[in-house]
Amino acid sequence: MTPDHHIVRIAGEDTRLPIVPLNDSIAIALLMVIDMGVAFGTRVGRALAEATTALAPEIVVGAATLGIPVAIEVSRALGLDDYVILQKSPKIHLKDALRETVTSVTSSGAQSLMLDRRSVPMLAGRRALVVDDVVTTGSSLSAMLRLVRQAGAEVVGIGVILTEGHDWEARLGADVGLVRALGHIPVYRIVDGRAEVIPETV
Repeated sequence: MTPDHHIVRIAGEDTRLPIVPLNDSIAIALLMVIDMGVAFGTRVGRALAEATTALAPEIVVGAATLGIPVAIEVSRALGLDDYVILQKSPKIHLKDALRETVTSVTSSGAQSLMLDRRSVPMLAGRRALVVDDVVTTGSSLSAMLRLVRQAGAEVVGIGVILTEGHDWEARLGADVGLVRALGHIPVYRIVDGRAEVIPETV
């Protein structure tokens, strides 16, 4: 496929992302934050912390798996020790977890997003910053928000490395105004082996 990459500026540096097909007609620029290295994680963590520090968050919430390094690095940059990770894999200690159903463009089928009930006291009554790597449809992010609020936290901000397209805006509704992003990437249409930017996703 040509082109085979997309360059986006993230936290002051140009970042090369491979363009990969989702199906026969649509392709995306893929950010795999767990493959980007420690320096990248540190840089985006600091940048997201700078973008959200005025919100005075007391705890950071991310989701497995790609949101884990984001949550850790943002917490570190904010000087916070506590963070909560929402899980997607069923584990023995999550049998009575709070659950929300999510779908993701990079995963097959619906998944359950789970909040360990033992983490609820960490969230209750606190100012929470919800973070993720990329928001595309908004399904995962909106499920995160529901779980965090169900636990009694006030969501004061949403920090993401990249927004992708604009479908997520309708899904988040009034919460769109909480989003702080470091960059934006379009969605591509595949035409005769070429990846062409869909204009309305820019």
